[in-house]
Amino acid sequence: MSAITSSSIDVEDVLLADGGGAPALPAPGLRIAALGGGTGLPVLLRGLKARLHAGVDSRPDASEPDRLTAIVTAADDGGSSGRLREAYRVLPPGDIRNCLLALSDCDPTLSAIFGFRFAGDAGVGGHSLGNLILAALSELERDFLGAVERATRMLAVRGRVLPATLDDVRLAAEFTDRTRVEGESRIAAAGRTIRRVSLVPADVRALPEARDAIAAADLVLLGPGSLYTSVIPVLLVRGLAEAVATTRARVVLVMNLMSEPGETDGYTAADFVRAIADHAPGVAIDDVLLNTAPVPEERIVRRRGRGAHVIAADSERLIALGCRPVERDLLGADPSIRHDPDKLARAVIELAAEPVAPGPEALAR
Repeated sequence: MSAITSSSIDVEDVLLADGGGAPALPAPGLRIAALGGGTGLPVLLRGLKARLHAGVDSRPDASEPDRLTAIVTAADDGGSSGRLREAYRVLPPGDIRNCLLALSDCDPTLSAIFGFRFAGDAGVGGHSLGNLILAALSELERDFLGAVERATRMLAVRGRVLPATLDDVRLAAEFTDRTRVEGESRIAAAGRTIRRVSLVPADVRALPEARDAIAAADLVLLGPGSLYTSVIPVLLVRGLAEAVATTRARVVLVMNLMSEPGETDGYTAADFVRAIADHAPGVAIDDVLLNTAPVPEERIVRRRGRGAHVIAADSERLIALGCRPVERDLLGADPSIRHDPDKLARAVIELAAEPVAPGPEALAR
């Protein structure tokens, strides 16, 4: 349970009015660790970067990198990342690249170059230039973490982006029919109900800086992102679930807006919590951040055709699991149904400002 109290973070500092009663600047000492990957984590990071560094000048030594740390899954094996893994034995750069760009404060041209993807499927076709740059930097630095740190300086990143592990790791899934596949890119494509995911090898080591970031955080965020292929894989890295389980920070699950076919078909918010508990039993989630804004039907129809549905809150089950449902309007304007970065960041900072009064369920944990 969190050590955040009204004495450690001044609520008034966080809830300064910005015209509509919304939070403006967070308390100066607030530190956040965000775990996950995929397309969801960069959305969260983009909003938090704007909120945490509002009013801070752009000098690299003024960016307070320890305030916001992204801890990113290293098990991706699809697309450009997968091809580079096979060709150069480099860690998958795609999720790292997306998080670096989300936190970047560099010239827009450099950011656009880093995010550029070549068309086609021959030669460099399908590769993101940023992925190729990270692979090249990994060769130059003879170390993937050194490559990420160099890219961090190039892109004037406000915060830190860390792989969960530097070990070569794959993701495997066992389905309810007892069949098994290995490879993150093959799991959703299998189209079968997931029973459990695991890392291969199972004993990969956590990056020490990632453990330290969790230990130093006032707020630990899980997601948003693919439950079984982005969020849980980070917690499966040896030492990271333990770091989350022993943190005195508030632990918040940022709930996805829609289910993902082949991963979370039919899931409610409580099913997400249950799945995390099954894979990381010591991790206690304090709050589940839920969207309450209705999703326009015409946007749902596009996703429903691919088997997706809006995630139901299932608040009674969440409470029974020891979590507090926190409901906010988090919906963005994107037709593909994504969180709004600023709404999400505001909701997170509001949570960070709240003093925690542990109830019986929390004390029992």
